[in-house]
Amino acid sequence: NLEKAIARYQLASSVYTQSDFPIEWAQTQTNLGNAYSDRIRGDRAENLELAIEAFQRALSVYTQEDFPMEWVQTQTNLGNAYSDRIRGDRAKNLELAIEAFQQASSVRTTQDFPMAWAMTQSNPQNNLGLPIMTESVVIGKRI
Repeated sequence: NLEKAIARYQLASSVYTQSDFPIEWAQTQTNLGNAYSDRIRGDRAENLELAIEAFQRALSVYTQEDFPMEWVQTQTNLGNAYSDRIRGDRAKNLELAIEAFQQASSVRTTQDFPMAWAMTQSNPQNNLGLPIMTESVVIGKRI
């Protein structure tokens, strides 16, 4: 049950604080972001905002240098959340999604992580696909 999971992740965040347990805290933030992304109850727009905030908090610990794979996964999750985002300007949200996916792609290279690279590459196409092509006209960029 996602509601119970969210409550437990929130409780865990108060026990495993960023200052005392940064890795556990970041993992909890990632889990919380995923739960909000999948949440059905409540306002979808608000749930996505909460997911984005949680992923951004996780990225304060999961740096590209220190935790490259966790950083990549969190960037990918953030990209998915931005691509689904309801609030704000649609074109800007798509730009933020593309940026997050490109960040993830910078670490997941074909030589170092071929399977992970393929999964990351599929995200912009599967999650943004036609909307990117449509929005690119609005954004004024060729994709």
